[in-house]
Amino acid sequence: MKNVLVNFSYGDKCIDSIDGDIFLNSMKKYKTFEKVCFVNQVSEAAQQKLRKYFDILVPTNERIYTAHLAIYEWLIQRQDEYKYVLQSDLRDVVLQRDPFEFFENNPQYDMFYTLEGMPIKDNDCNMFWHDTYIQMLRSHNKNYSDSMIINGGIVAGKIESYCNHLLMIFTNTNRLSKYLIQDQQFLGYLYQFIKDNPRVLMSHPYNDLFCCTGEAIKRDNVKITFDGTNACNLNGEPYYIFHQWDRTEFADKILNKEKSTLRFSI
Repeated sequence: MKNVLVNFSYGDKCIDSIDGDIFLNSMKKYKTFEKVCFVNQVSEAAQQKLRKYFDILVPTNERIYTAHLAIYEWLIQRQDEYKYVLQSDLRDVVLQRDPFEFFENNPQYDMFYTLEGMPIKDNDCNMFWHDTYIQMLRSHNKNYSDSMIINGGIVAGKIESYCNHLLMIFTNTNRLSKYLIQDQQFLGYLYQFIKDNPRVLMSHPYNDLFCCTGEAIKRDNVKITFDGTNACNLNGEPYYIFHQWDRTEFADKILNKEKSTLRFSI
């Protein structure tokens, strides 16, 4: 069975950004998995660019806040085609190694969530999400700010479990609220219920090499090293994915490393 990476783009902004180019260039090195991008309000010129990197473009009328539904409806018709699914942002992501190698080496897990490496209470944005989400809960509504932040931009799993994840995210964010409910906002609440599930990997940058995220690195919650090419753990082992790299002190080094392959000058 094949594996698949999925992205979503509303409009051309990410596609035409330096961050987007860096992600696309990092992705194109890998030929072991299919690449699918869901597109809405994307110009023909931007779609032509994406076709150089993605195997399939899927037009959709869904917007960013219902993107999970678009991906769900497409994937449930293809559950016999794919084994693992990786969903990533279309910008501020570098694939440093083939991430599906990590999933195949850890078959005991059905889902892979990325912990940023800091609790909700250590981040103002996530605390705002906590405080607004908790007001919508009828029960099980105690303070959960000690929960670890689950990053919403990098999530993966076996296809059946991942489809269930997509539907869970869509139905729990598609609510009337004073503020738009974010996927990462809901994941912060979800953490307390799934953290002890033995079939779910709560990937922490100190415990494995799946992914490290820049927000926690920027705030000194997580320490990493940079070997000039890759973000690595403290033992010098490169992570499979470096997310939110643009928020870290290593941003200029990554830009300089990639500028020769970008389509315009930095």
